[in-house]
Amino acid sequence: MTEDGKKRYKKDTINRYGKKSFRKADKKLKKMSGPEWENYQANLNNIIQEIADSMDKNDYNSKKVQKLILKHFKLVGTLNPTNKESYIELANLYSEHDDLIVFFDNYNKGLANYLSKAMIYFATNNEN
Repeated sequence: MTEDGKKRYKKDTINRYGKKSFRKADKKLKKMSGPEWENYQANLNNIIQEIADSMDKNDYNSKKVQKLILKHFKLVGTLNPTNKESYIELANLYSEHDDLIVFFDNYNKGLANYLSKAMIYFATNNEN
Protein backbone atom coordinates (compact mmCIF):
# COMPACT_ATOMS: atom_id res chain seq x y z
CA MET A 1 0.00 0.00 0.00
CA THR A 2 1.30 3.45 -0.86
CA GLU A 3 2.00 6.00 1.88
CA ASP A 4 -1.02 8.00 0.71
CA GLY A 5 -3.08 4.80 0.80
CA LYS A 6 -1.98 4.12 4.37
CA LYS A 7 -3.04 7.61 5.43
CA ARG A 8 -6.45 7.18 3.74
CA TYR A 9 -6.85 3.74 5.33
CA LYS A 10 -6.07 5.17 8.79
CA LYS A 11 -8.51 8.04 8.24
CA ASP A 12 -11.22 5.67 6.96
CA THR A 13 -10.65 3.34 9.90
CA ILE A 14 -10.88 6.14 12.46
CA ASN A 15 -14.01 7.53 10.77
CA ARG A 16 -15.69 4.12 10.83
CA TYR A 17 -14.61 2.83 14.24
CA GLY A 18 -13.51 5.90 16.19
CA LYS A 19 -10.13 6.95 17.54
CA LYS A 20 -10.45 4.85 20.69
CA SER A 21 -10.98 1.64 18.75
CA PHE A 22 -8.19 2.50 16.30
CA ARG A 23 -5.74 3.26 19.11
CA LYS A 24 -6.61 0.03 20.91
CA ALA A 25 -5.95 -2.09 17.82
CA ASP A 26 -2.80 -0.12 16.99
CA LYS A 27 -1.52 -0.65 20.54
CA LYS A 28 -2.05 -4.43 20.23
CA LEU A 29 -0.25 -4.43 16.89
CA LYS A 30 2.73 -2.60 18.34
CA LYS A 31 2.95 -5.08 21.25
CA MET A 32 3.12 -8.06 18.91
CA SER A 33 6.52 -9.60 18.45
CA GLY A 34 7.80 -10.16 14.94
CA PRO A 35 6.87 -13.85 14.99
CA GLU A 36 3.40 -13.08 16.43
CA TRP A 37 2.74 -10.55 13.65
CA GLU A 38 4.00 -12.97 11.00
CA ASN A 39 1.74 -15.71 12.41
CA TYR A 40 -1.26 -13.37 12.39
CA GLN A 41 -0.50 -12.32 8.80
CA ALA A 42 0.01 -15.93 7.69
CA ASN A 43 -3.29 -17.00 9.24
CA LEU A 44 -5.10 -14.07 7.65
CA ASN A 45 -3.48 -14.78 4.28
CA ASN A 46 -4.49 -18.46 4.47
CA ILE A 47 -8.11 -17.61 5.24
CA ILE A 48 -8.30 -15.03 2.47
CA GLN A 49 -6.70 -17.45 0.01
CA GLU A 50 -9.20 -20.18 0.95
CA ILE A 51 -12.07 -17.74 0.40
CA ALA A 52 -10.58 -16.63 -2.94
CA ASP A 53 -10.19 -20.28 -3.99
CA SER A 54 -13.82 -20.96 -3.03
CA MET A 55 -15.47 -18.01 -4.71
CA ASP A 56 -15.69 -19.48 -8.21
CA LYS A 57 -17.53 -22.62 -7.04
CA ASN A 58 -19.47 -21.36 -3.99
CA ASP A 59 -21.92 -18.58 -3.31
CA TYR A 60 -20.83 -16.08 -0.64
CA ASN A 61 -23.57 -17.40 1.65
CA SER A 62 -22.68 -21.10 1.25
CA LYS A 63 -21.85 -23.14 4.33
CA LYS A 64 -18.27 -23.60 3.18
CA VAL A 65 -17.62 -19.89 2.72
CA GLN A 66 -19.46 -18.94 5.89
CA LYS A 67 -17.23 -21.30 7.90
CA LEU A 68 -14.22 -19.47 6.48
CA ILE A 69 -15.83 -16.13 7.28
CA LEU A 70 -16.29 -17.27 10.88
CA LYS A 71 -12.54 -17.94 11.04
CA HIS A 72 -11.91 -14.48 9.59
CA PHE A 73 -14.29 -12.88 12.09
CA LYS A 74 -12.51 -14.56 15.01
CA LEU A 75 -9.05 -13.69 13.74
CA VAL A 76 -9.93 -10.04 13.12
CA GLY A 77 -11.41 -9.96 16.62
CA THR A 78 -8.05 -10.83 18.18
CA LEU A 79 -6.81 -7.31 17.38
CA ASN A 80 -9.97 -5.48 18.35
CA PRO A 81 -13.23 -6.88 19.70
CA THR A 82 -15.51 -7.21 16.71
CA ASN A 83 -19.30 -7.10 16.73
CA LYS A 84 -21.96 -7.16 14.02
CA GLU A 85 -21.77 -3.44 13.30
CA SER A 86 -17.98 -3.19 13.22
CA TYR A 87 -17.72 -6.28 11.00
CA ILE A 88 -20.16 -4.75 8.52
CA GLU A 89 -18.10 -1.55 8.56
CA LEU A 90 -14.97 -3.59 7.85
CA ALA A 91 -16.80 -5.34 5.00
CA ASN A 92 -17.74 -1.96 3.55
CA LEU A 93 -14.16 -0.74 3.89
CA TYR A 94 -12.92 -3.80 1.99
CA SER A 95 -15.24 -3.10 -0.94
CA GLU A 96 -14.89 0.71 -1.00
CA HIS A 97 -11.19 1.42 -0.38
CA ASP A 98 -9.33 1.42 -3.71
CA ASP A 99 -6.08 0.05 -2.28
CA LEU A 100 -7.93 -2.80 -0.56
CA ILE A 101 -9.81 -3.65 -3.75
CA VAL A 102 -6.48 -3.92 -5.58
CA PHE A 103 -5.03 -5.94 -2.68
CA PHE A 104 -7.88 -8.48 -2.77
CA ASP A 105 -7.88 -8.61 -6.58
CA ASN A 106 -4.36 -10.02 -6.30
CA TYR A 107 -5.94 -13.12 -4.75
CA ASN A 108 -8.85 -13.36 -7.19
CA LYS A 109 -10.53 -10.68 -9.33
CA GLY A 110 -13.68 -9.45 -7.57
CA LEU A 111 -12.70 -10.85 -4.17
CA ALA A 112 -13.21 -7.54 -2.31
CA ASN A 113 -16.89 -7.41 -3.30
CA TYR A 114 -17.42 -11.14 -2.74
CA LEU A 115 -15.72 -11.02 0.66
CA SER A 116 -17.72 -7.96 1.64
CA LYS A 117 -21.01 -9.69 0.75
CA ALA A 118 -19.97 -12.81 2.67
CA MET A 119 -19.01 -10.77 5.75
CA ILE A 120 -22.26 -8.77 5.72
CA TYR A 121 -24.26 -11.97 5.29
CA PHE A 122 -22.39 -13.50 8.24
CA ALA A 123 -22.94 -10.44 10.44
CA THR A 124 -26.64 -10.21 9.70
CA ASN A 125 -27.38 -13.93 10.00
CA ASN A 126 -25.37 -14.95 13.07
CA GLU A 127 -25.36 -13.99 16.71
CA ASN A 128 -22.13 -12.09 17.47
